[in-house]
Amino acid sequence: MSFKDLLNSYANTGTRPDHTAWEMALIRKLNILAFLGTINVSLGLIVFYSFNYSNFYWDCILVIVSAPLVILFNRLGKYVWAAYIFCSIGFGMFASLNLKMGPSSCAFLLYFPLVMIIVQLLGKKEMIKHMAIIFVIGFASACVVLYGSRHQWLVVEFSDDVMENIKTINLFFSLFTTFLFVTAVSFENARQEKLIKNILHEKEILLAEVFHRVKNNMNIVTSLLNLKKNSSSSLEVQEALEECRNRVFSMALVHQKIYTSKSFTRLNFKEYSNDLVNALRESVGASKANITLDCETIELELSHAIPCGLILNELITNSFKHAMTPKGNLSVSIWIKQVDNEVLLSYKDNGPGLPEQESMDSDTLGLVLIRSLSEQLDAKFEFGNEKGFTFDLKFAVK
Repeated sequence: MSFKDLLNSYANTGTRPDHTAWEMALIRKLNILAFLGTINVSLGLIVFYSFNYSNFYWDCILVIVSAPLVILFNRLGKYVWAAYIFCSIGFGMFASLNLKMGPSSCAFLLYFPLVMIIVQLLGKKEMIKHMAIIFVIGFASACVVLYGSRHQWLVVEFSDDVMENIKTINLFFSLFTTFLFVTAVSFENARQEKLIKNILHEKEILLAEVFHRVKNNMNIVTSLLNLKKNSSSSLEVQEALEECRNRVFSMALVHQKIYTSKSFTRLNFKEYSNDLVNALRESVGASKANITLDCETIELELSHAIPCGLILNELITNSFKHAMTPKGNLSVSIWIKQVDNEVLLSYKDNGPGLPEQESMDSDTLGLVLIRSLSEQLDAKFEFGNEKGFTFDLKFAVK
């Protein structure tokens, strides 16, 4: 196993397949930062030892001994506790060093890289409350330092030359720690972003394939219905199968449009309605029918597009069925607009209209479907007779 694979295996300690991307990234960051922090403190111990600053030996040793707890808790699946341990070790060490070195040592600068990393680690909405608690712990640590400095807790007297050395060491380690931690987190963020993009791309491909397969399956159904219609000698059966075929086709057309578009959640209803009208006209051989479609460019979610498309299919089919004369002088006017957060659909043909009781009860299959689909949209709708059949629909969209 190469060093890169070994390091990656160590970073993944505690990650599970059921973890989300941000959870995996948090666990990996904690493992990596615990490792880098141990190296950083070990280097500090070597520096203190070389200058014979024995007052700080135990601070470094306790951190080195405690750091593996972060990896242990990650392995046990307790990454929140691992984050608390990592931050508490840092705040505890910095409080001790500040109390021993005094305010003039610039040891307070060591707090800044830890605060920056806490924001990077716990900036997700799922971890905000934990970040707030950890900052309270950090604030308590700073208060202990301020209060302890006034009362000379743990303070160690150093000569001016030694204090200058300590100040230089603190400046170096505050900058070095910041660079080391931020670089590690940045690389891990880049890795997480690449992973999320790959996952998103895979899901887009999978979703496109699902829409493609659904469209193909529905096209097979429409073909089977068409074959059955052509093989039947009963005009009533042919009409029933044609209506079923058109309903399936209107749903298949949605999936076809979604598959060929850039969005898998919204449908350009203007393009869809144009294609649906043309397909229905060809289906019944009503090329002489005058269908006027005035539709704004409206983007509808699938939950709205499919019922609305089926309603439009039923309306046009009913007009072809009941309002078409032998001379083919059918005239249909369709008006679809969006006003603020509402879609308005107005439909009118020049046929005989509905019988009075039918407009009230809507008990034919087509009108029952229109009513049911309108209720599915949670829409306000109204049937009417005004020099022909009319239908008005209004529903809310996001």
